[in-house]
Amino acid sequence: MPGQLVLASASPRRKELLERAGFSVKPMPAMIDETPHPDEGPEAFVKRMARTKVLTVVERIQQTLYPDLDTAARVPRGLLRETPLRWVLGADTVVVVGNAMLGKPADHAEAVEMLSRIQGQDHYVITGFCLYDMKKSKEGIQAVHTAVRIKRMSRNEIEKYLSVGESLDKAGSYAIQGVGSYLVETLAGSYTNVVGLPVCQVVEMMEEMGAQEVMPF
Repeated sequence: MPGQLVLASASPRRKELLERAGFSVKPMPAMIDETPHPDEGPEAFVKRMARTKVLTVVERIQQTLYPDLDTAARVPRGLLRETPLRWVLGADTVVVVGNAMLGKPADHAEAVEMLSRIQGQDHYVITGFCLYDMKKSKEGIQAVHTAVRIKRMSRNEIEKYLSVGESLDKAGSYAIQGVGSYLVETLAGSYTNVVGLPVCQVVEMMEEMGAQEVMPF
């Protein structure tokens, strides 16, 4: 039985992807400010978000384990050797069309605007992920790009799809793993990246960083 991998995310889709691959997952969502910095590109943004989520959760774990210390930053590395929760993974996903970066829609009207914008043309799904080793205080960060083309839709078709109710918590307002799969004409790159986590690349980083205790194979 693999050790637990801490997932710094509230996303049920990321948890499901990891569990399907055999991981034992402990979700610990991080509440952070997700406002892009001025002139920040999408890849830099998702990497920063993933890293911030991870470091927020790492600090929470350290403060729980060592409440008498003034700050988590002062935790000696040696104290973490016996910590059962060693590996922390965080991720963030955006959709990019043209020069615009699309996250989750705030409401129905914004979901309509997003789908109207991306339908009939290529867009890119970018997921940044960060893996942190609490024992060695080391991290790995990567961003993965997938090109997707959504079919052309009338306003009526968009409204019918949105009525399904799976759009408001999805970057770009569609769920490739749900009913929204019928919207996708072409895809080039990682499918799981579009769902929310590029599992292949995550596992490769785990192997490189020596995360054997959480690996299911």
